[in-house]
Amino acid sequence: MEEELNHTKKYYKIWEVSRMLGVPASTLRFWETEFRQLKPMKNKKGDRIYSLKDIEILKEIHYLTREKGIKIAKATRKVSGTTTGSDPKLALVKKLRELKDKLLVFQESLGG
Repeated sequence: MEEELNHTKKYYKIWEVSRMLGVPASTLRFWETEFRQLKPMKNKKGDRIYSLKDIEILKEIHYLTREKGIKIAKATRKVSGTTTGSDPKLALVKKLRELKDKLLVFQESLGG
């Protein structure tokens, strides 16, 4: 499902993020309308360019909506942080992803 982030890139095109998360580009555009935290930049042609921060938010949305089956309205509140008592599994998943990214960078620095 998820492809790895290239740690040298800072911005990704919509098709790259779509492939990374395993969702269609139309889903990403829909999520952009529903979650105000998502604000991808657009180039001169109008193509969306996602930052690493945007991708982290998209991973959180994907986890909530696709893996946990939470409806968009509730996921919107969870992502914006307005619900009381955040999901401990979500926090754990986020920390594990951060650890995985750090380990991959470390592995690359070792030449393997």
